[in-house]
Amino acid sequence: MSAKPKQKSRSLPSTVMILEPDVLVRASLAEYLRGCGFKVIEGQSSEEVFRVLDSDIKVDIVFAEARLAGDLTGLELAKRVRAQYSGIDVILTSGIANAADRAGDLCEEGPLEKPFHPQELLKRIHILKERRRTSLPS
Repeated sequence: MSAKPKQKSRSLPSTVMILEPDVLVRASLAEYLRGCGFKVIEGQSSEEVFRVLDSDIKVDIVFAEARLAGDLTGLELAKRVRAQYSGIDVILTSGIANAADRAGDLCEEGPLEKPFHPQELLKRIHILKERRRTSLPS
């Protein structure tokens, strides 16, 4: 029997949208985050993100590969999400070394470099949630 991830704490966001073209990576991350108590929406293109964001579904964090299929790259997606949906945080990931330089302006922590452990993603989610919580007016 494998060890289960820790259960969701109340301070975590409820919904994460994962955009990852590799189905095995996407499914593995989704399973891990669901085990942590998150609602997870899976996708592989930038168009899917905006269909979800323009619907009534609440999304707290978009986790996207820098090299996405579709009209927008992950970097362009992050810029557009930040401009149009200020209440949604974006975490980028990439296996490309120079993506860190380009993504640094969009993600304070920089992109998660592949390969990474799902716990690293969970740590980033905690950081973003705490940052958002402490920036709310009293």
